[in-house]
Amino acid sequence: MRTHRALAAVLLAATLTAPTTAQPAHAAQTIGYPTFSGPPIPAPPVGYHTGSTMRAIYDAESSGTDFWLDRLLARPGNDPAGTLLMTRGRGLFMYTHDPAVIGFGGKAAYWDDLSGQHAYSIAVSPGAFTEQVGSRLQKPSHYKAVFTSGAIRLELTKFITHNNVAVTNLAIVNTSGAPATLRLNATSPYATTVAGDELTGSRAVKNNLTTIQPRLSGDGFAAGTGGLSRSMTVGAGQTVTTKVVMGFPTTEIPESRTEYQAYRGHSPATAFATHVRAYNRWWADNIPYIDVPDAAIKKSVYYRWWLMRFNHLDVDIPGQDYQFPVSIEGVTGYNNAIALTQPMHIDDLKYLRDPVYSYGPWLSAGQTSRGGRFMDNPGDPENWSNSYTQYISEAAWRSYQLHGGQPAIAGLLARYAEGDAKGQLSFYDTNNNGVIEYDWGALTGNDADAVSFDWRPGRLDRAETAYVWSGAVAAQRAYALIGNTAKAAEMQALADRIRTGVLNTLWNPDRQLLEHKHVPTNTHVPWKEINNYYPFSVGMMPGTEQYKQALRLFASPAEYPVFPFYTANQKDKAEAAAAGHPGSNNFSTINSTVQFRLYASVLRHYPNQWMTAEDYKKLLHWNAWAQYVGGNTQWPDANEFWANWNAGAQRIDYRSWIHHNILGSSNWTVVEEVAGLRPRTDAKVELWPIGIGWSHFAVNNLRYRNMDLSIVWDDPADGITRYPGVPQGYSVYLNGTRAFTVDRLTRAVYDPATGAVTLPAGGNLTHSTAITGLQAAQEVVQNSARMVDVFAKAGVDLTSARPNLAQGATASASHTAADTSVGGAVDGFPINAPIWGSSGSPNGTDWYQLDFGRSQTVQEARLYFRDDRAGNRYRAPAAYTVQYWTGQAWADVSGQTRTPETPRANYNQVRFTPVSTDRLRVRLTHAAGFHTGLTELKVYGLSTLPTTGR
Repeated sequence: MRTHRALAAVLLAATLTAPTTAQPAHAAQTIGYPTFSGPPIPAPPVGYHTGSTMRAIYDAESSGTDFWLDRLLARPGNDPAGTLLMTRGRGLFMYTHDPAVIGFGGKAAYWDDLSGQHAYSIAVSPGAFTEQVGSRLQKPSHYKAVFTSGAIRLELTKFITHNNVAVTNLAIVNTSGAPATLRLNATSPYATTVAGDELTGSRAVKNNLTTIQPRLSGDGFAAGTGGLSRSMTVGAGQTVTTKVVMGFPTTEIPESRTEYQAYRGHSPATAFATHVRAYNRWWADNIPYIDVPDAAIKKSVYYRWWLMRFNHLDVDIPGQDYQFPVSIEGVTGYNNAIALTQPMHIDDLKYLRDPVYSYGPWLSAGQTSRGGRFMDNPGDPENWSNSYTQYISEAAWRSYQLHGGQPAIAGLLARYAEGDAKGQLSFYDTNNNGVIEYDWGALTGNDADAVSFDWRPGRLDRAETAYVWSGAVAAQRAYALIGNTAKAAEMQALADRIRTGVLNTLWNPDRQLLEHKHVPTNTHVPWKEINNYYPFSVGMMPGTEQYKQALRLFASPAEYPVFPFYTANQKDKAEAAAAGHPGSNNFSTINSTVQFRLYASVLRHYPNQWMTAEDYKKLLHWNAWAQYVGGNTQWPDANEFWANWNAGAQRIDYRSWIHHNILGSSNWTVVEEVAGLRPRTDAKVELWPIGIGWSHFAVNNLRYRNMDLSIVWDDPADGITRYPGVPQGYSVYLNGTRAFTVDRLTRAVYDPATGAVTLPAGGNLTHSTAITGLQAAQEVVQNSARMVDVFAKAGVDLTSARPNLAQGATASASHTAADTSVGGAVDGFPINAPIWGSSGSPNGTDWYQLDFGRSQTVQEARLYFRDDRAGNRYRAPAAYTVQYWTGQAWADVSGQTRTPETPRANYNQVRFTPVSTDRLRVRLTHAAGFHTGLTELKVYGLSTLPTTGR
């Protein structure tokens, strides 16, 4: 959590306790289960479908404008979680929302708060219009409100489209017996220039990452220096409708301009229907249907799906900031792609059917971390800076196992993961023992909740090293998959070194615990957190009885309660408080995510007498309960953190100020742990469920590489058939066809090619059949337009297996900045550093040259220009041209076709008439006031056809 930005520097020693021997099992985690309250939870309009249930739900309502997920997550009246507006676009949203304003009042944001002002407001006169708070109805796709003044009633409906168009529909109702003439005036601080019947403007967003060109218009409104205005006469007892539309276009999202024009031309009713249907169709296209026995938990699952969408940024800003779709930690709070929580988000995002949602965050981290340890996105350096408590590579590898793709994708992931693992050790492991050290709790994501930092001043060898190990393992597996045996062996050796370092340094045989170690005195730290158990969470600990003894503390809720899911061991926290270091003792979905990971790993790989599946079930229920204000299912609100747990009243007395914050994750727990799906790389399906006693559940229409996969459980013991058309038992469906059924929840490995099912833990197979077509991860071809575009911007061509002729070429340049190198642009890796740069050059034009050493036929170049907005030295050039050596002189290649036509930060493609030459160069005309930098130059010969596939 982030309640404290600094920790006290004064720490003191604590008395070591006597060695602890193994304790017998006893009544663990006595808290029981929570009670939910609230109105009835809306049920889907159709029953379970063995194909896509989400599609069936959408199709049942697609001709109207009232959809199940909108009803499920609707928030009527005065919302106790605040006035936040749920509807948003890919970049545009309301950082704060003022419902008293007709229009979009509050603080308008494009990736972050623009300037603390309204997007636009609409004044209606004469009269003083007052909002009727009880008439508010907010749904994920739109917001409705009523304003009244005398006999005039304004019925407002507003929404933000995917491509950043803010629309306000107004129905003006005259309830009197006489006609009324009203004047409407719409104004925006972002659009003040008259352009025909529109108002326009230009505004740089925070940190000058991009520029928006706002446009404001309205049905029948005239544009003037005082805003948009329109007079309307509404007859007695009549209703007149109109709308105001504001687009926030950017050059990099051309759809934002066309979508604005489209909505401008729609009638209010058509605009609303078009948006609401498109918004809800996204659910059908992207999320799996999940059904569980408890309606409150089921609703929390769909609320978490919405959180992923609400806290997602997809603005394609050219450069190495926010060019990749990425998950944002709290768009109404810190609002940055913070490394700490990216892997937690990836774990849930990978179950969206389009892989771009889970691949985007790890691509972004890899592109912006200079080939080393993963750091927070540089687009918002004001909020945090880095974190070693992240497992991005581990989560990214699971996303790849699930979705797959060309070997080049796995190779890119391997290189990012290698850079992170080595970079973490290089930066933090100053005593070279394979264990990271740190002396300040803020970077753990736990702040003053992390009790160990208060024990003594000085650096600590930390158990969070486990995540460096899991990153090295991810790199090893990815390298092995693509056949790079040398790199795989290197990364395995690194992982082994880290594991040895953790066991030798952090295992305390006297107390039989993993403990951080105080480096100055070489003393184990007796004060602990859940962080001490990360080595168990990632599976790096040996599964011997000796090491499993460390898990005994989870038998006591006085030390590690299932709920509240605190960071610190509560016994140690009390000792620290008694010693004058109370710190904070908050809890959040970050902590439950960590607990879920630990329990899931332990129950499978470290079975013991202290931690049970019943504990896991309690964690699942309490995690859902904490999302709801007061346990009332009407009001889900995932705050950044919670505090002041009132055990007697079973109430959270403090919910922090950041609302609807994605932070941690939990939907993966239902898919992977309860339903049991285990992502793997071969062409098999593995289930390994944690049995928590649920009578039924369904996870429907996951995208599992190149097929659709569903998992259904209907307990045969109770004789009740809950899913029509689905037999009782534990079943898997591929592309809507039943693959196999087992009579109980049990571990199962299914080979679709043969229909064979192995049951390592027993069970009776009641049905199985072969279903051909499931591909291994590396056999999948990702060829959607979006995936091709995103990976091209990361330096990977998904459309061709052509070699990059620039690698191996000898590079030179007319000028090279001292802190760059010509080799930085031909390492095959277009990241934000290392680069070639021309900073300091006296020339208005410079060149960068490749000598192939022999004649090559070339027809395409891909140039990746650096835009260092913070350093303010490099921008994309004003112009560039590709030249070749004729044998006697340099000449421009013919037929140059550039995409985009105007040079842009990061990815630029130029195709030209094939030419044979031994040398190629690019002449670069610098942008005024800047120089040009290349993060990479790739050169290709004749095209080859890609392999077929997805």
